[in-house]
Amino acid sequence: MSEPLKEKQVWLWWWRIVLMSVLAVMVLLAALVSARYVVERQLGAEVIKVARSDEPLTFSDLPAALKPAGTVDDASDYYGRALSGMTADGLEKLARVNAFCRMKINTEGVGEFSAEQREELASVLVGFQTILKNLDRGADIALFDPVISVEQGMEVCVDRLRRARTAAVLLSTRTLKLILDGEGDAAADSVINMLKMTRIFDHQPIIVVHTIKIGVLNLACEDIYLLLRFSRPSGQSLARLQEVLSETMPANVLERMFLTERVYQVEMARNLLHKNVVSQYLQADASDLPERLRLPGSFRVRVRIRQKAIRYFRDMTRLLAAVRRPWPGPLDATAGRRKSRRLISSGAAFIRLTAGTIVGVRCTVLTIAIERYRRSHGELPHSLDDVAGAYIDSIPLDPFTGGKLLYSRDEEGYVMYSVGPNRQDDGGFVRPGAADKEAPQDLGIRFWFLESK
Repeated sequence: MSEPLKEKQVWLWWWRIVLMSVLAVMVLLAALVSARYVVERQLGAEVIKVARSDEPLTFSDLPAALKPAGTVDDASDYYGRALSGMTADGLEKLARVNAFCRMKINTEGVGEFSAEQREELASVLVGFQTILKNLDRGADIALFDPVISVEQGMEVCVDRLRRARTAAVLLSTRTLKLILDGEGDAAADSVINMLKMTRIFDHQPIIVVHTIKIGVLNLACEDIYLLLRFSRPSGQSLARLQEVLSETMPANVLERMFLTERVYQVEMARNLLHKNVVSQYLQADASDLPERLRLPGSFRVRVRIRQKAIRYFRDMTRLLAAVRRPWPGPLDATAGRRKSRRLISSGAAFIRLTAGTIVGVRCTVLTIAIERYRRSHGELPHSLDDVAGAYIDSIPLDPFTGGKLLYSRDEEGYVMYSVGPNRQDDGGFVRPGAADKEAPQDLGIRFWFLESK
């Protein structure tokens, strides 16, 4: 073969390679663009479905209430001042003091505190008097503007949540001191102010915010147990405490939380969609989160993010349908799914966590009612029917069964309990014994008479 012919064949061979490469790149780009278009339209359809549903995008009571004309005190002003004075170091120190006092009171009673220990506890609280005054003042007036604001950025929100948790531990520590001092009514007021502070979490009940509220409520219920066992507040204080605690966990708490999560995701989805798609479902002005989602430049990565967003909205629809069912419907609807996606799995875990907190709050409310009955009649009620009507409107329900909470009494005290996750009545065994840590356990409150333990 002649040299010119060989050179021509080599040239044709390289030309074919270049041409095929160009065609392959063009096909790949076309596929990516088509995939992006299809996925974006699917995401837009999911978001439009949410926006056009009969349900509101948010509850009417989630935004801040309109402040009346004129100069009106706002609890957020006082809470804001209080939170600005809290630090992470303060939480660590208060948490140690609080845990020590709680353990010592619960195991040894109030009489075992030495004068030095009482003085040390008082000295810890001295530096927080201004903060405590602001927290108490805020509890007495209406809250108009949210103190915990996601719109100002997650970093700011998380910092304020940390400060709010510190404030809750501070109020709890003061409550313990008042119990030690035998000031039952003042201790009850301290717990009430702590419960009132949880209002700041209700304006934006997303998961990260509501999880902190759950911790605060569990702490408050522990304080109420010690208050009932080791002090003697008046019947009026107990009735007010029972009323305030009853209002802290509304029946639609899970729906509010998941719905609010979806509202924020709809806002973030605006960054994932073309302007023409956005205009189909959000023509009116809507405030974006300040930390807008910064999408990577890669087409492939953007498509994957949009696909995840599509799965999020579909799974959130399943979660919302589950939590709108009466208890124990939410637990049953999300349990036993081996291949559940991450959102469903985490949502199911949070539903179980909320169910446990509901048990704690409702058992505490019922315990207050029983103590009011015992102080009026000089004996325990024979059944919960004796308490219903005069001391509580109705017997609270067990979220794990949908039936009423259970009650049992003996010579050493009584127990208010739920059957717990196993759905079996284990006889009101709410704390594992020293000999058998693996024994079945119900959820609730075991109230020991002061003389028995």
